[in-house]
Amino acid sequence: MTFRTRFGGALAVAGASLTLTAAAAATTPPVNGGFLPAHAGETIPAHGGTATSLNWSGYAVTPTGGGVTQVNTDFTVPTANPLIPGFAATWAGIGGYSSQDLIQAGVTENSLVGGLLTGATYQAWYELLPASETPISGCTGDPSCTVQPGDNVSVHITQGASAGQWQISLTDAGHWSWSKTVSYASTESSAEWILEAPRVVTQTPLADVGTVHFGSGSSFGVNGASPVPIAAGNPTALDISPSPFALPGGIGDEATVSPLAADGASFNACAYALSCPAP
Repeated sequence: MTFRTRFGGALAVAGASLTLTAAAAATTPPVNGGFLPAHAGETIPAHGGTATSLNWSGYAVTPTGGGVTQVNTDFTVPTANPLIPGFAATWAGIGGYSSQDLIQAGVTENSLVGGLLTGATYQAWYELLPASETPISGCTGDPSCTVQPGDNVSVHITQGASAGQWQISLTDAGHWSWSKTVSYASTESSAEWILEAPRVVTQTPLADVGTVHFGSGSSFGVNGASPVPIAAGNPTALDISPSPFALPGGIGDEATVSPLAADGASFNACAYALSCPAP
């Protein structure tokens, strides 16, 4: 299959992981799974440094002893370039970096090619691994919970009054709000703020979503304490690498995370970019 990047030039890329069809997308929901190291068996850093992944770009915080009871973020919904078939998900979550459990919520930005489904689609959702994502509905202000590129979406996941109870809230500023209380056994091992290339049958290439901006509300709380910015947790930076377009002289990473801004919370995640500066 041939893709054209926004940098120009066609790149012929072979392999089942790049063969995406609208039919497959319609029958198999994306799975926003846990962190997949770029190299099997490698040791991933828990505090600071950079890790490469097959599916996550952003930041992860792993407090000593765990106890993550809250994660928050706000991000601008990016535009998925419909000329490049791929899948993307922008979210915040608890767990999944060094554990098999993950509670998360966010927005998918998919670019599909084939028949009537050609184009870009956007959907707000939550997910409790090992289940697939659950699209949300019944939002206050818009029962359809419509999401459009350029919207500012906030995510809040907070432990309830008792262990195992969690409140998940999403807000599309000026459009709708939604919340749900769920039961989930979390290890509370980590907090994440992620641009992801989800799995659909197999690992998919990331949709070309350009630069995704995570805002100043990106924070986490431990053991019920007030939330603090990402920088307070000695975070590990995450890049999706290598890129399927990593030909000689080409783009090296599928997605790259910027340094944190001066507020210790804001950052950019950049798809198929030669550089990714801080906001």
